[in-house]
This record gives sequence, C-alpha cells and structure tokens, in this order.
Amino acid sequence: MADAVMLLVKTHAFGDALMCTPAVRELVRDGRTIWALTGPSASPVWERVQGISRVFVAPVPPSGAADGMRLLKWTLGMRGELRGTDSALVFQGSPFIRRWVRFLTSSRVVSCGGNSLGSWETVYPLEPGELAGQAFARVAGVEVSDWRPEFPVKEAEMRWAEKLGLPFPLFAIAPGGGRNPRDTVMEKRWMPERYAELAGRLSSAGIGTVLLGGGDDRAAAAEMARFSSCGLLDMTGRTTWGQTAAILDRCCGFLGADSGTAHLAAARGIPSVVLFGPSSPSALYPEGLIIPVTACVDCSPCYSNSLFPGCRNDRALCMESIELEDVWPALVRVLDNPPERAE
Repeated sequence: MADAVMLLVKTHAFGDALMCTPAVRELVRDGRTIWALTGPSASPVWERVQGISRVFVAPVPPSGAADGMRLLKWTLGMRGELRGTDSALVFQGSPFIRRWVRFLTSSRVVSCGGNSLGSWETVYPLEPGELAGQAFARVAGVEVSDWRPEFPVKEAEMRWAEKLGLPFPLFAIAPGGGRNPRDTVMEKRWMPERYAELAGRLSSAGIGTVLLGGGDDRAAAAEMARFSSCGLLDMTGRTTWGQTAAILDRCCGFLGADSGTAHLAAARGIPSVVLFGPSSPSALYPEGLIIPVTACVDCSPCYSNSLFPGCRNDRALCMESIELEDVWPALVRVLDNPPERAE
C-alpha cells in the first residue's frame, strides 16, 4: 500500500458502532487513509462515516459451525488485502476479535481489552461506570469535544419519509429492543401495556404515535397495539436504519428502552426518554443527551457494555419497578423542548 492505512474495527452491534463515531469524527480530521472492518449489524453506521474510504463487511459474529466456516473462508480470502495495514484500532474487548484482527492484518493493535494479548497489542480498558466513548477516544488517541453520535440521513431517505404523509405532531416509541448479534437481553424490555397507556395519554394531547424497531420487535409492537385504545402507526420491521432515522427526524420525541433505536434517536437530536433496567445510562449515553429513567431495585444495573450475566430473578424486576408516573413527567419535559436537529 502506498499510504499508511489505519483500520477501525467495531463488528457489532448498531448502537455500539454509533458510540464510536465521536472519536472517529476526530480521527478523520487528520486526513489519513482510514478503512473500517465491521459486521452486517454495524455496517450501516460505518458506511455513512465521512472520511472512511473503504468498509469491509465480514460475517461476524459467527454463531455455530456453518457461520464459523463462512468466517474462515472470508478471512482467508481477505487476508492478503488487509495484511500490512499500518495500525488497527479495535473498539471492543473480545479476545477473539482482537486475535482475528491481528491475524488478518499483522499490524499493531490498539484495543479496549482488559489485558494485552501479546507484545503486538496495547489496551485501554473501559473503566467501571465510564462512558464507553471515552475508552474509544483513548484507543483512537484523540480528544472529543462533542459526544453526540453521528448518523447522516440521505436525501432519498428524507424524500421517502415525506411521502409517507406522517401525522403531526408525532411521537416515536420503540417497544422492543434487547437483541443484538452478540447478546440477547430481553430483560431490557418494558411492559407493552405501559407503553400503550402512555401512547393513549399522548393521543389525548393530540399527539400521534409511531412504533419503530427491527423485525425482532414486531411481536412487541403487536402486543402493545393489543393493549392500546388509540391508533398506532406500526413501522417495526418495515424500515432500514436510514429510513428509521428519517422518520425520527419528523418526530417531536422518542421513548424506548436502551437499544439501537434509542442510540439513533439521540444521534439525530430527538429529545429522548430512555428506560434502563440491566444497563447503565452513564456507560452508554453522554450526560445531557437523553433523559434517563432508571430502575428502583438494588440489583440494577447488573452489566455495562459486556455480555449479560443473566438475571438472578425469575423476571426483570428492574424494568417492572419503572412505573408510569416515573416516565410520564419525563415525556412532558420532552414535549416542552423542541428537537435540536442533527445535521
């Protein structure tokens, strides 16, 4: 390669990749050649980051023998192209991913790992309770002044949303969440009947509700609709991430549990109320970017930006402890503050 290439690695998931963008925004200002290595769930983020010249989408993370063989084939086929990369910044701590990147590139690796895996790696661990983006900034060697994630919306997506003829004013609710390629944490979800009650209150105030999320969230949306006495526009599983962002741009606020959709709403500058049971807002969202509503049980939060250890109770008491009257005042605050739109 004629120019030194820096490879940025965040393989999954969508929300985690968004948290990398403030540090990456500072990196690209240096004008160096930057590539990104990612998986399908996070690729919509990396493909929109200005200043990244190439995005490699690998079949990661593997789940089972067949996926493992596909990843091996991809790795052997791409190793020649990625070998010799000047440096690799791995914005995650998985030992498997870090060793895989080293094998692919033969370059020096800087990561968020707990302990160095060899003389070829420098690690900057995520400290307990620390905003993940701060660890990502240490890995990148940059200072970040604006912690809002970045996710530009394309003109075609804006035009698509305009043609939907969405009602105004409109509030977005994401009733699902809790799934990504690395981990499934259904304990993050709030009760559908409580979402339905709040949608009813919004309707009484003359505000419509649109339901957002991926294909895995359609059952949660249907369950919420079953409890609802007002009309809901259900767009779960029907939009790309870019189209979801375009719809969010037409909303006066957002409500949902900690999820990729919540990270996207925050990135687009939508006033957002985010509910937290197992996870911690301080590790995932910059202070002031969202209005967090946290659980009222001693065991919460039980994990942060790592694999879920499993709930020690029979059910998610943390999310059950969040009552309607904990959330409604936060929604009123959102309605009293118009959105600060992202560029």
